Amino acid sequence: MLGIMNVLPMMLAESTITLDSHAFGMLGGVIGCGLIVMGAANGIGNLAGKATEAIARQPEMGGRIFTTMIIAAALIEGVTLFALIICMLAVIGK
Repeated sequence: MLGIMNVLPMMLAESTITLDSHAFGMLGGVIGCGLIVMGAANGIGNLAGKATEAIARQPEMGGRIFTTMIIAAALIEGVTLFALIICMLAVIGK
């Protein structure tokens, strides 16, 4: 491990990084993927929290609330998947 740490600065000093349109497309795609995943996690977290509060207030409606929560979470995941595919196309596309 120590050998890699000694060689890494020399390897980085010799490499040149060019920022062309493909590099900015990759950067945008990677940042977009991160934002999409964070947004979906936040949305599903809020959804589960509100569903839990609703079930605590009306336990007799727990089954219907849970079903609605699962359907909404699946829709959020579906939209997230499509958005991730679009961002990956920006990263992989030429």
